[in-house]
Amino acid sequence: MSASATLGGSERWLLDLLTTTDRLAPEVWLLDDGPFRAALEHAGVPVRVLPTGSSGRAVAARGLGLARRLRASGAEVVLANGVKAAAAAVPAARLVGVPVVWAKHDYSFDRRLARPLGRLADRVLALSAAVAEATGRDDVELVAPPRPAHEPTGRDAARAFWREHGLPAADVPTVALLGRLVGYKGIDTAVRALAEAGGPDVPWRVVVVGPDDPTEPEERARLAALAAEAGVADRLVLLDPVPDAGRHLAAFDAVAVLTRRSGDFGREGYSLVALEALAAGTPLIGSEGNPEVERMAREAGRVVPTDDPAAVARAVGELLDPRVAAACGTAGRRVVAGHHDTASWADRVVAVLAREAGRPGAGLAGPPMTVLTCLRNEEGHVDAVVSRVLPQLGPDDEYLLLDDGSTDGTPEEIAAWAARDHRVRRLSGPAINLSAARNHGFAQARHAHVACTDAGCEPAPTWLAALRAPFAEPDPVDLVVGVYDVDAGDPVRDAARVALFPSVAEARRRSPAVLLAQKLTGRAFSADRLDGRSMACTVAAWRSAGGFDVALRSSEDAVFGEAVRRVGGTSVLALDAEVVWEQTGRLRDMARMYATYGEWGGRAGSPALVGRDAVRGGAYLVGPALALAGGPRTRALVALAAASYVGLPAVRGRHLDVTPGAWPLVPVVVALKDVSKAVGCARGVLARLRERQADRG
Repeated sequence: MSASATLGGSERWLLDLLTTTDRLAPEVWLLDDGPFRAALEHAGVPVRVLPTGSSGRAVAARGLGLARRLRASGAEVVLANGVKAAAAAVPAARLVGVPVVWAKHDYSFDRRLARPLGRLADRVLALSAAVAEATGRDDVELVAPPRPAHEPTGRDAARAFWREHGLPAADVPTVALLGRLVGYKGIDTAVRALAEAGGPDVPWRVVVVGPDDPTEPEERARLAALAAEAGVADRLVLLDPVPDAGRHLAAFDAVAVLTRRSGDFGREGYSLVALEALAAGTPLIGSEGNPEVERMAREAGRVVPTDDPAAVARAVGELLDPRVAAACGTAGRRVVAGHHDTASWADRVVAVLAREAGRPGAGLAGPPMTVLTCLRNEEGHVDAVVSRVLPQLGPDDEYLLLDDGSTDGTPEEIAAWAARDHRVRRLSGPAINLSAARNHGFAQARHAHVACTDAGCEPAPTWLAALRAPFAEPDPVDLVVGVYDVDAGDPVRDAARVALFPSVAEARRRSPAVLLAQKLTGRAFSADRLDGRSMACTVAAWRSAGGFDVALRSSEDAVFGEAVRRVGGTSVLALDAEVVWEQTGRLRDMARMYATYGEWGGRAGSPALVGRDAVRGGAYLVGPALALAGGPRTRALVALAAASYVGLPAVRGRHLDVTPGAWPLVPVVVALKDVSKAVGCARGVLARLRERQADRG
């Protein structure tokens, strides 16, 4: 989503992204028509123009239409390119649950819109820390623009280029300004500088290259009149936009970026023209109030006060000294060399989009992997998981099948698979618990990245690729959290699937209603919450976290995930890394399972696990007590709260095909799960306290 159809800095940024990477399947929605549309279409990018006025009412109305379009689309993530696009797209995307990233390029409307839009967006991507500051977020992704993709031309070739594009030849010093013709760009400051006495000792000229802006159609005429009034009309050249102008800035003696604040507009976020000037070795004149331009001009040119023609003239005079110009050129090239190249920059931007879409690493291959499956007495279930993992292995991958003290035919089934495929390696586990078995497997891994799933889980065809890909992203990833669905087919399992487990579909479309339901029920996939049915981790992070806690017989995965993050590890959620888990269909077994989860969460002492179970379990005691002791209004509120809590799964599961008799069991399995976990948690906390007292005694 982009607002302006002119080819300004933010539009060039988006065009560079879409023409550099092949990891996106984009469709661009423009809020205005113009040259940017033609450039996108020429690059083969699908474009839809949705004309939108500049008033707040027009933008709000467009947002409602965008919500309808997004709901019907297959969009996995929205990139709102600029503040107007964000004002329309961010509320619309949040309303329908499509993840939205705001690409913040400058300081436009910072006082009014930066903070609310920053809070609403799932992620903010900014060109610099100064640009990000007004959002009030401390998790903004900072991705500076790349160095120019093409090598700049030399001075003679650049001069020939400009002669071909209408610049009269003149053997006088020349200062160039490139950009849209709007008042806040400070072009008038450069024009006035031509008439200042404190400038160069020789005549010099200003060349302005850029399009007229629909918001200020008279600016070109105003600049010409200003030059005529100052008596310097013969030293001002106004050119229309020139394709690929940034490659040919070596023709000039200096490039000026003099943007100033003007109401809700003004100030440069990160001037691409300034980067191009430095790449060409051309000195930069930058005005104060533009932090990144100031930084570059301080290194490779001169910084001038805002709207100060005399200072601009003096800067031009200083930069005409050959020694000063040469030093600025060397410094400028050094600054540009510190920027990412276009390909790595695009990967960093796409990484942000992919992570918010729940598809980190999408389009990347990833490193060789070790896959680990731990088995104990799983005779008859080995084939189900192994037959689905093997086709996903690459030639350099390995598959560790760890038999953890089985007393049935599991070892023979493992041996049969190892005989069929050289990538399968048999291990014998310590026969203590799953934590110890996984630790043994990680210690034996030949690769630096290990993926895990267990018997009773059937990985989807995309499972291993989705766990592998995030490790190829530019920023290090330590832990990849996969997802799961559960099998169904009878009333109890269908009721549990509807009521007790998170939904992959909801994780992809996080509408306000979905977020509320997830908050109340705790049933949500998250990068901060590990479930060992589907995961991958670096061996280094496993080691730093101290491995899986062998004192735990359950909840070891959640505790391990917390430990990885506690030591500074990063985690991401991969929605394509899905397995189908074989759940129990007996209420007694379900109660025992959740009581075990609660107990070992309590034994681990995890504040998140204990707090969640305590609150939900306490509600079953407090609610009835309030209903008995309170009046009609209190009883009505308690009944409403209970109905809402139990009814949420029914709303969430309305799209699922369930067997007859499942819906009446929904409140039964909800209460069974909450109470069982709370009882187990209390038992685990008490056991932990007794163990501590025994240790102290």
